[in-house]
Amino acid sequence: MDERETTIVTAAFRLATSRPWSEVKLADIAAEAGLSLADIAGVIGGKADILRLYSRQLDSRMLASLETDPVSGSAHDRLFDILMRRLELMDADKAAIRSIVATPAASLTDYATLAGSMLQSQDWVLSAAGMEDSGLRGAMKTTGLALVYVRTLKVWSADDDAGLARTMAQLDRSLRDGADWIKRLETPMTLATALSSLARGFMKARRAPPPSQTEDAASPAAPPPSAPETPASETPAPGTTAS
Repeated sequence: MDERETTIVTAAFRLATSRPWSEVKLADIAAEAGLSLADIAGVIGGKADILRLYSRQLDSRMLASLETDPVSGSAHDRLFDILMRRLELMDADKAAIRSIVATPAASLTDYATLAGSMLQSQDWVLSAAGMEDSGLRGAMKTTGLALVYVRTLKVWSADDDAGLARTMAQLDRSLRDGADWIKRLETPMTLATALSSLARGFMKARRAPPPSQTEDAASPAAPPPSAPETPASETPAPGTTAS
């Protein structure tokens, strides 16, 4: 984030620490940041954008920490450690996040912004864990991990234990449930992918012209047949009769 984005996010989170997120107004954020509404309107489109900026900054900090202190072990262990690392980085903002988590999205636009940001963050988590995927399988993994994270975040926001025992138990259980869910969907996903490939091939074949038309269009038209010529020896001379 640049300096102005950081100022706005910091001001918003400072206000969320002392009041419900639903009561934090854009005008309050501007005043807290020492900016005008026009100033912050040039940076964000609303409160959901503030959370998107915070999440983007958190993604960068999480990935940077993994470069100096990488995770290892099974897929479950890597995801567990990365998500716990992310929560640890949020610890200083826990009071504000508790207020934010308790407040539902104010509009469909806000919901779309937050959902997109959440999915993007989980893509980074999967990439850092060496589990990045594509297509339908990748979308299912990203969505499933987002659900795991949301459930864990709610528990973490209310978990005041220094060891975060409840949070870790929730994350461990949710990851295992998610892995089982993905396994159960393996066959349907494989079938769906195969059917999709067949459908694309069928539609492509229907759009292609028949081979005969293609060959006719590519070959020049044949000239019409000419009349047979009569040999000169067989042509009777003028004034004579053929014998």
